[in-house]
Amino acid sequence: MTVNFGHPANAGILRHLKRNWDGSRPEHLSRPPDVRDLYGLGTHPDLVDRLWKGITSKLPEDCAWVVCARPTLVHSVSGIIFGFAIGTHAYALRLPESMRKQAEIISPKRVFQYPDGDVDLDEIGVEWIFGGWLKGEEDWCLAAWEWAGKLGL
Repeated sequence: MTVNFGHPANAGILRHLKRNWDGSRPEHLSRPPDVRDLYGLGTHPDLVDRLWKGITSKLPEDCAWVVCARPTLVHSVSGIIFGFAIGTHAYALRLPESMRKQAEIISPKRVFQYPDGDVDLDEIGVEWIFGGWLKGEEDWCLAAWEWAGKLGL
């Protein structure tokens, strides 16, 4: 698996992930996760676990990946990032419009505020929706994975 750093669909999320990454450890730019990552990516372990194990239960493949030292979900063929987690509260999925309209009713929040900078989904991309241990997120994740595969074609 590799991240498609040149694809326009990844521009917003990569800009956000790079914002707080100093680049001092280039091996963390794009790599598979290891066992230490549950506690070593500056993201609450419960969020990492939710992103990498909880909401991905319906996916046909493991999509856990580290990008700019942050936990993400990446489509193995297209290289499109379709999920990420940051800090103590924020995780989000990139949803196709048909599902996004439904999800916005359940999860309308667009900004999480943190001392080191906000997570503003409008800056990352309108297609992103915050999760929150909500019913149906496994279906959202499957739709996000399917759409990420199509975006890279």
